[in-house]
Amino acid sequence: MATAAARTARLVRHLIAFTAVAGLTLSTATTSGADTEDNAAPPAPSSSAGDAPPGWRAFGSYEEAVDAGPSRTLEEAAAVQQNSTNVAEPTVLPADLDVPLRDDVGTLDDFPYDDEDLVDPEMPLPSPGMYTFESCRADFPNDRERPMYKNRYASCLEARVPYKHYRCASLGCWHSGTTWFTYTQIGFGHRDGTWINFWYQLTDFDPQLDAPQSNELSIDIVCDAQGQATCPPGAGPYTRSLAEWDAETGFTNVGFELDDSPPSGDSSYRPEDHVSLHSARTILEGEPQWGAFESETTFRCDNARYLTPRGACIFDDVQSVHYIDLLDNSILEEALHVYAAYNNPDSTYPQIPNKRIPGDQSVDPAKRLSRMYWGYDPTRYRLNNQTARRTCTEEYRGYPGDGRDCDEFPYRSTYEGAYWGVDHPDDPYSYSASAINADHNEKAGRLLGAWYLADRILHRDRFWVQVGCGPFAEGCGGSEPPGLPGDNVPPTVDAGPDVSGVEGSAITLAGTVTDPDDTPTIAWSVTPGPGVDPGATCSFANAAAPSTTITCTDDGPFTVTLTADDGHGEPSPVSDTATVTVTNVAPTAQITAPASGEMINARKPAPVNVTFTDPGTNDTHTCRVDYGDDDGPVEGTVTQQAGSGTCTAEHVYGFDGLGPRTITATITDDDGGADSKSVDVVVYVPGAGFAIEATGLLEVDRTPDVRCPPDDAQSTATLNTLVGRVGALNVSCTVSTTTGRTEVETSVADVTLLNGLVRITDIQSTCTADAEGIERSSLVGTINGIPIGAGSGSLSVLGLAEVAYNESTTDTEGRLVQNAIRVRAAGQEVVVGNCRLG
Repeated sequence: MATAAARTARLVRHLIAFTAVAGLTLSTATTSGADTEDNAAPPAPSSSAGDAPPGWRAFGSYEEAVDAGPSRTLEEAAAVQQNSTNVAEPTVLPADLDVPLRDDVGTLDDFPYDDEDLVDPEMPLPSPGMYTFESCRADFPNDRERPMYKNRYASCLEARVPYKHYRCASLGCWHSGTTWFTYTQIGFGHRDGTWINFWYQLTDFDPQLDAPQSNELSIDIVCDAQGQATCPPGAGPYTRSLAEWDAETGFTNVGFELDDSPPSGDSSYRPEDHVSLHSARTILEGEPQWGAFESETTFRCDNARYLTPRGACIFDDVQSVHYIDLLDNSILEEALHVYAAYNNPDSTYPQIPNKRIPGDQSVDPAKRLSRMYWGYDPTRYRLNNQTARRTCTEEYRGYPGDGRDCDEFPYRSTYEGAYWGVDHPDDPYSYSASAINADHNEKAGRLLGAWYLADRILHRDRFWVQVGCGPFAEGCGGSEPPGLPGDNVPPTVDAGPDVSGVEGSAITLAGTVTDPDDTPTIAWSVTPGPGVDPGATCSFANAAAPSTTITCTDDGPFTVTLTADDGHGEPSPVSDTATVTVTNVAPTAQITAPASGEMINARKPAPVNVTFTDPGTNDTHTCRVDYGDDDGPVEGTVTQQAGSGTCTAEHVYGFDGLGPRTITATITDDDGGADSKSVDVVVYVPGAGFAIEATGLLEVDRTPDVRCPPDDAQSTATLNTLVGRVGALNVSCTVSTTTGRTEVETSVADVTLLNGLVRITDIQSTCTADAEGIERSSLVGTINGIPIGAGSGSLSVLGLAEVAYNESTTDTEGRLVQNAIRVRAAGQEVVVGNCRLG
């Protein structure tokens, strides 16, 4: 039995600890047995008068409430821990927590104990979180009627209480007003002794109508015991006026030492654990007409020596959950085993169709695990282990000689362990056994044993096991973790970030593959996405290397998949994907003909030849050539192979297309990428001219016959022919290589034809063609003494010859012809002073 001095010292330690957490300042002055603090609360909104707070029991008086006792029977109180639905914050143990084992325990019939049963009960544990008045008021839901819990050592209760005032006269009493206030209570269990504390505070007073603040309010927290257990008397009730409670800035502490309490005697618990079940009932009493209100908080104390030698008190109306973190690499294989047991039980050993694994609260129906302390049921403890080890030996080659441990789930330290199915052959629940990394198994066992200590899990206490990502074992970000392989850890595959690049060029892929116990086979694959042209392909520089490059023949989105297979079956092979976005690259064009500055005959087809290349070897192409005149572009003929091709086109400029011209060829791929190249050319028409030509009975060749290009000029002083004499004739023909201008000039001083029948003087013809247009003209001095000039026409000479002058015609080949003189007579034709274009 603790001395009064020891109890006082412990109370002071916990008061100091709480003030450090809550930020309170304790005062040494007390009023009616209450400690005080400076902690002003914000005003509460006004409310209408009401009855008892939701979930509180109403009584006629304080005495009636005390006499009523706890609301639960002994059996109901014993079942609180087993069936609680209250969810608290997880008990999270630090990843680097040192969990020492006892060295004073041998073996059990040559079977070693599991590590969770060897954890030193004297090991230091992190302090559980505690409520402050502020956090309790902030977290407590408005619609909650019963206490809430941060963990098994911290409770919180808040209620908005209507204190009703009454006025009485000879004819009776009536309700005259209401004072509303907020009652906040926080509770503290303890790991280092069987005692418990409650602190309470009143805030946010709001008197309405006729509500005298001199009326008194009594508050007490009464300890009740279940069964054969006992409770020490409290120091209350504390009675003050409403004004005094409102003026109080501190809090009131009520504590109960349970060292002297015998066990409650319920058969759910072992007598050796010295379990006593209790209720802390908060009672508020006002005026007689108002009566008393009561709210109940259950707690449990024990002296189980396999936990801590000094005993402890906890709040038992809290679900017990053991959390396993898939992201903790030091227990990865254990975590994967439990995950596989929950999510794919049929794949685990022993392979029993439709088997269920208990412990998972997320399934329906769900079944909790029940802790089994080996010292209370050594036979069942041994049978659990024998059953699991037999499965590991049968199913895992190399075990037990390869240094692995046989991990069983549910745990050996539970009644639902491996022997459950043997003992209950008609029950759908079974177990899973897996040979896993010994270090992972040992570390997981130590953490389980430390959790047993931290959450005070007694023999036959029920609990859940939750496996997930992070210390709270939550979801894994939308992707399931890998399942447990038969006898190895599967590869971890990451295809790397999404990447982008251009077609025909290498794009870097930064994939990674890790496998702690194998060298897996690695392979990249690729799938074209929506909109990718048929025939597009991609190739990898090294498809068997996680870090490599990919080159695609066309643009678009592609999904690349990195796969690793360790050869051990499910869940291997393991894959991950990334998106490669490939953009188009325009083709590159080159005009090979005509050459820059080349002279183009406007009367003949002008061929254009283009070559092109494209890194997108799956692209198709079109070609368009603009010749730089008014006729518009010409569609070229494309001949192509993967990544290159040619284009040909033709166009006749004609007389309207003369002069300097720019030819532009454009190659366009099927994705709209284009490249244009240009070349400057000079378009011209050939020129020609002669002084005289005769056909018919007498033949005289064109004399002199001058043509261009190239430039030419010929002169003759006098010429005697079969048809007559020609004097002083000149013919010149030039084409400009820069402007394309063609000039043809012919002159004859005089001519006498047909034995003097026709005499003509001063004959000239001129033909020019350039970008400005076509001009033809001729000039005749006299015909047989008759002045002619530039006009065109004809005249008859003695009815024997017809002489046409200044004549513009087009020959049968489309050439433009200017004849100064054309004489026809009796089967004879003579042309004098001719120029031609084309």
